[in-house]
Amino acid sequence: MGIFGYLDRIAAEAEARDTRTPEQRAADVAAYEARGREAAIRLAAERVEFLAAAPRYVLPDGTAWRSSDMMGTLRTGRQGDQGRRLHAVPEEDCGVWSGASPALCGAQPGPRSVGWGDVRSEPVDCPRCVAKLRKFGL
Repeated sequence: MGIFGYLDRIAAEAEARDTRTPEQRAADVAAYEARGREAAIRLAAERVEFLAAAPRYVLPDGTAWRSSDMMGTLRTGRQGDQGRRLHAVPEEDCGVWSGASPALCGAQPGPRSVGWGDVRSEPVDCPRCVAKLRKFGL
């Protein structure tokens, strides 16, 4: 018996043990999906609330920047080489796997880096980014 026959047998045994009626199964599935939708709505509302409270820097040219740090390489599952400074990063490039464009100071994640981290609630503390923000009057 191959792996698929074994999995089919496990699925058939699980189906045989399930004593719910089709209506009960459908109701359980609907309740499960409703809880998932409620959780997604709650998480989205929390994200909007967090982003409203996090610092946002809008330059005179209209671009929006947020504070973020460089992620490490995650080769070992640990970010021992993660950046310690919070840079001003373009808003659309904040978040893992979202982009590797340069920060306001010119710092850029390396080729092995995961990229920029998520938006942080602390203000930018990179001296070069702070100097450029002050130059723009922010």
